[in-house]
Amino acid sequence: MRHRVALSLALLGLPLAAQDITGGLQTGLTLPVGDLKDKSGAGTNQFFGAHVGGHLDFNLTPNHQVRAQLTYHNLPGSEWGGLYQVDYKILQIGADWVYHFQSPSQGWFTIAGASINSVKADVDGNGFSGSASQSGKVGVRGGGGFTFNKSFSLEGTLNQVMVDKNGADGLGFGTATWIQVSAVFRFGR
Repeated sequence: MRHRVALSLALLGLPLAAQDITGGLQTGLTLPVGDLKDKSGAGTNQFFGAHVGGHLDFNLTPNHQVRAQLTYHNLPGSEWGGLYQVDYKILQIGADWVYHFQSPSQGWFTIAGASINSVKADVDGNGFSGSASQSGKVGVRGGGGFTFNKSFSLEGTLNQVMVDKNGADGLGFGTATWIQVSAVFRFGR
């Protein structure tokens, strides 16, 4: 019986070992939208932030890919009425399903994914400073991009994270939404 289990596990591992796995880095602009930007006294009141992250790509077929990604977003705020500002930092870990219309080395692609997020808001101004932090918040994202060659692509996604509006660490709104525009650099192809 042990030999059958070992043989079954080995056979299951063969397709995974044969898959093309690559990695890379992404960086670019994070543009808050909705309440994350405009909610009076709670949003960033700022047009953009920045992000940096890394990813692993698992090529399942010539067109289908699964991507594990980790991204850090920094969204600095500007003052609300000259009184205080709210800065946001978001750490996002997730998995994306990527469909390449031609191949992972060239052409257009689409992205659909889910993530777990840690969101921190820092408030400073008018003699007051404080923070609110929420971890384990579920998010979704979707978008697309274009791969120029095996090492470089540009992509954009719309990200939405469900956060707590009220409570001790409430952010004053129920969803954090942003557009992520990235330059993606890949290694190992």
